[in-house]
Amino acid sequence: MPVTDLSSGTLRCQPLPRNCGLRTTTHVHRYIRFLELAISVYVLVAIIKKRLKIDVSFYTIPQILSRIIF
Repeated sequence: MPVTDLSSGTLRCQPLPRNCGLRTTTHVHRYIRFLELAISVYVLVAIIKKRLKIDVSFYTIPQILSRIIF
């Protein structure tokens, strides 16, 4: 947690304790992968909708694709 040193006006950080409740790096990597997947699916659906000139709702296309795949 950052602490302000009032005498010099600088900001110094204290080291975090080991058991501070922050997530490990593997959780962070999983979250980043999930975001990458979500963004890529969003872009692919947007490309499909634009190229095929489909007038349906944006959220119905992934629903249709999920029914077709599975």
